[in-house]
Amino acid sequence: MIKVGKLTKKFGKTAVLDSIDLSVKPGDRIALIGANGAGKTTLIRSILGQYTFDGTLTVFDKNPRRHRVEILERIGYVPQLPPPIQMNVGELVKFSAGINPRSSTEKIHEQAAELGLEIGKHLKKPFQKLSGGMKQKMLIALALAGQPDILIMDEPAANLDPQARQAFFLQLIRSMKNTTMLLSSHRVDEIINLINRIVEMDYGQVVQDERIEQSLMADSLLTTTIVLTKKHTGAIKMLKEWNFDNGKTELEFEGSFIGAERLRFLTSLSHFANHIQQLNIH
Repeated sequence: MIKVGKLTKKFGKTAVLDSIDLSVKPGDRIALIGANGAGKTTLIRSILGQYTFDGTLTVFDKNPRRHRVEILERIGYVPQLPPPIQMNVGELVKFSAGINPRSSTEKIHEQAAELGLEIGKHLKKPFQKLSGGMKQKMLIALALAGQPDILIMDEPAANLDPQARQAFFLQLIRSMKNTTMLLSSHRVDEIINLINRIVEMDYGQVVQDERIEQSLMADSLLTTTIVLTKKHTGAIKMLKEWNFDNGKTELEFEGSFIGAERLRFLTSLSHFANHIQQLNIH
């Protein structure tokens, strides 16, 4: 679906992409990782047809510069930083649905609602006035509603609260059969349960390209009970953020999360390990 051969992109005399070779096939779900300045965003923008370059790059066997409109109809893209869109929410929804034959205002509303954003309450509000989390949910809804063949996301879960992250990951899991994904992230552990391939970049080059086994528990709902040793404010706040409620006693909390989020949940919980008396996950 994407073929990259000896791709080089320079800004001035600096080679941000240095003779990259990469092939993305249908069904690939790639974590594109690397430090800031590694070239991840430049590679993404080249795929989207935003840059000229040396070497070869085709998307759906077409040049992304010459056939940009045609290619972008089949790509969903969520940038790391929301663009300065000068529309209100209602105008943005109509515009996005109008330029993508696979999308519709109804689909956009449905996708956003699953993320916890009721678009109908914000139709007159300028996009720029939305909070960071609301902007992220909006852009994700626009991308997924278009039922893209390729989904490209730069730091996809940034600014999302735990409930929205879980809903977002479930949306991605449901899309896996029909959508090839390129997820750029600083940390692979955050998206490890969604991917089947890791591509690491450093100083404008691909330094690792490895296939991994996909998690079998990514979409499983893990029911969890936690008993604290005392009423610890930080631990309780963290559990409330994950939508846990009190169980049989004031020190017992019950809730659930999806398998794709288990590493993140357990990492958050580990900060309060000394205050946990009992933990059951099933």
